[in-house]
Amino acid sequence: MNGDEQCWSCEEPARPPAALNVRLRREEGGGVTLIVYRKARIRVPLCVRCRKAWRPALRARMLLIWSLALGSTLVPTAFITGWLMTSDYDPGAVFPIASAVGGAIGVLAVAVGLPAYRAKDRHPEGLRHPHSHPDVVALTDSGFGILN
Repeated sequence: MNGDEQCWSCEEPARPPAALNVRLRREEGGGVTLIVYRKARIRVPLCVRCRKAWRPALRARMLLIWSLALGSTLVPTAFITGWLMTSDYDPGAVFPIASAVGGAIGVLAVAVGLPAYRAKDRHPEGLRHPHSHPDVVALTDSGFGILN
């Protein structure tokens, strides 16, 4: 055990392999044409028990982000593709298929995202969230967004 560090969540001795690397990013830049991302990584010390306790909530957050991003990108793309492929010579054959594909993608994104949205708020009782670490809070207060 590492006697120098304490677990952020429960204040027991931390284990270095169980630490959580919180990735953050902030947009900086010079106008519309050039966007520069500044990245940061904060190591939050955790014990093995707390790392296992936080795994479902942190995994659900990532799953939610991915399902929303893919759903909000693919559904409109399917509808627009169907509309663009519809011509005067072939009325109504492609658009219903593309609409069905877009609807199926939307239903799948909601089916994955809704349980993830509910699970992300289930925090283990009596433990501090890794994202509430002072170094993470300082960066989020200065405009950084958490990526994981």
